[in-house]
Amino acid sequence: MENILEVRNLSIDLMTKNSTKKLVDNVSFDVGKKQSYGIVGESGCGKSITAMSIMQLLSYPLKNSGGEIFFDSESGKVDLLSLKKEMRKLRGKEISMIFQEPMTALDPIFTIEQQIIETLKFHTRLNRKEMRDMALEMLKKAGIPRAEQILTEYPHQLSGGMLQRIMIAIALICKPKLLIADEPTTALDVTIQAQILDLMNELKESFDTSIIMITHDLGVIAETCEKVAVFYAGQIVEETDVVRLFHDTAHPYTTGLLKAVTSLGDKGKTLYTIPGMVPAGGHIPTGCRFEERCGMAKEICRQKAPELLEIEKGHKCRCWLYSESGDKK
Repeated sequence: MENILEVRNLSIDLMTKNSTKKLVDNVSFDVGKKQSYGIVGESGCGKSITAMSIMQLLSYPLKNSGGEIFFDSESGKVDLLSLKKEMRKLRGKEISMIFQEPMTALDPIFTIEQQIIETLKFHTRLNRKEMRDMALEMLKKAGIPRAEQILTEYPHQLSGGMLQRIMIAIALICKPKLLIADEPTTALDVTIQAQILDLMNELKESFDTSIIMITHDLGVIAETCEKVAVFYAGQIVEETDVVRLFHDTAHPYTTGLLKAVTSLGDKGKTLYTIPGMVPAGGHIPTGCRFEERCGMAKEICRQKAPELLEIEKGHKCRCWLYSESGDKK
């Protein structure tokens, strides 16, 4: 495989008593080897459940209703959605995930050492001393001071920043090919956020790991990613490299996100917000999903949904402002 991960036409449904609501609709993207790929968008756009689908961690009432997820595993190209018990061999070893909220992701009744070596117990044949030494080395690489003492402590004894570093250590202990980071800096103060992002960049280079960075923070995207997909209402509305995203934005939604960030520095002016809300699953408009919130909407936007088109090489956009040839109307 040319890429480490290839997602093709992924759809995720929410099963209710009387109906089925589509939360992710025909999403496709590629993550290159040793690449940092960003997924950005407001809450409720389908970012986290897309990640959970890659890890095969969706549970009822969520369900994969279509698509394929190809992964370049040690044994060759596999479709993750077709795996059952075999997925356990990949999860934690070749694909790892840093979950939101480290305070709740770690088990309060086990020590840090027990939680780190659990992954090694399942995926390696190391003895107890070798696993402890490996855990200690990983904590030091994650920039954790007094690492030997930390191994004996419990999650409630540590700060949010320390717990996030431990989550990163757990995720990277088996040197995975792909790391999925779901809002890795949420609830951390700005100084700790910067340290965590620097750490992830350093470890990515050390282990040659590809990263999917899921966030609503464009600053995190600018700091860590090479390529970006902008999610809105369960679809990708724009996909491009990170430089072009900030300097040659195509979709009105992406423009709104950037405007909201840049307005933070305008003292005395009202903070810009995109009007309206992300449409709830099952209440998707007939035309463009962003039409009700878009200041550039036309009649066709209300009537027909646009396709995701390549408007220039390496830059895709889902908007009626662009013709099928990629030219702006």
